[in-house]
Amino acid sequence: MEIRETTRARSPILLQEERVGLQVNWLLTGVGRAYLAYCPAKERQEIIEMLRTSNKAEDRLAREPARLNAILAEVRARGYATRDPTHVGGWYGKPPHADGLIAIAVPLRDGARVLGSINIVWLRTAFSVEAFAARDLEDLQDAAAEIVSSARSRRAR
Repeated sequence: MEIRETTRARSPILLQEERVGLQVNWLLTGVGRAYLAYCPAKERQEIIEMLRTSNKAEDRLAREPARLNAILAEVRARGYATRDPTHVGGWYGKPPHADGLIAIAVPLRDGARVLGSINIVWLRTAFSVEAFAARDLEDLQDAAAEIVSSARSRRAR
């Protein structure tokens, strides 16, 4: 999974630098979990199998199927994903660094397919996940639907 678009460079607050093309962790980030929770079962199994063979510490959860399945079921029940509490920031395969951020993420669902996922990040001290989701989840879901609709129109051309 990699970043395909980001608005962090336009943020009025200094956030960790992110750029298109950076790899994102599947198992510990909100965007990775949102994708995995909603993608077709066969695709999810292929991704998890690939991660099981990884020697990266951040892929360890792939070797705990019961725990991972419970996390993904919780994402589906809640309607959005969040970071793992142990994930403090950083890029996949690189040393972690505490960025002070937290996020909620939703999938970009096009029928049974998942095209990707989208998130909103904020400073951890500003809002709890629950307060932020109560306030902004609907807008995030609307943005996801708009992105999927736009992708459909482009494919139809």
